[in-house]
Amino acid sequence: MENAIRIVIIGDYNFAYHSHNATNKALQHVENILDQPINFFWFTEHEFCEFPQSTIESYDGVLIAPGPFQKPFYFNTILADLKALNIPVLGTGEIFKILVQTHFSDLGYDKVGDKIISDNLVDGNHFTQVNLTKLSDECAKIYINRGAIEFSSSRYSILPQYSDILGETFEISARNQYFDPEILKAKDLHFFMFTMFCPQMNSTEDIPHPIFTYFVKSVIRLKDMKISK
Repeated sequence: MENAIRIVIIGDYNFAYHSHNATNKALQHVENILDQPINFFWFTEHEFCEFPQSTIESYDGVLIAPGPFQKPFYFNTILADLKALNIPVLGTGEIFKILVQTHFSDLGYDKVGDKIISDNLVDGNHFTQVNLTKLSDECAKIYINRGAIEFSSSRYSILPQYSDILGETFEISARNQYFDPEILKAKDLHFFMFTMFCPQMNSTEDIPHPIFTYFVKSVIRLKDMKISK
């Protein structure tokens, strides 16, 4: 289909993981509501890291699924490449911690010694409720027609002084009931958004998750801009 958008999903797909199935369904929900064909393809972080730049640029957007990841250290390179190419990116779940660690490592911090972000505070493979607060104006518009309650299998704590440093590069678009950042969005990129929670778990056929809808609309808008040049 000529007007189909191509999205690569980075993750070690496992049909037994609810969050992985929900990722596929969330994209399909948006596809149906927007009447926008979406072709999506799963690759592990290792496979994606071996892509030449031309292959990465053949995709219109990148979605990073919840973990677990086989070889998470590949994301050091992947995140740097995606930022350099300025491709629309949505990351959900465990990748949030990797993003934070990578960001502070780039700033010269010791991600282990400085204890910038905690280990996962959610036990086992189950989901806990997250109440979003302190929404940015942008996120408030996204959530205007629904409650700001999400579900997550990962929760990390970040010390306030490090949240302030994050805020220099990222907009902290929402916090949780513990006042930790839940949504980070890069200030100087087209669309580079990461959520600690898993929005795909809260998407339905009738009401696709607004973050997934926002992501797909951003992908379409940027693709149209490139075509019109």
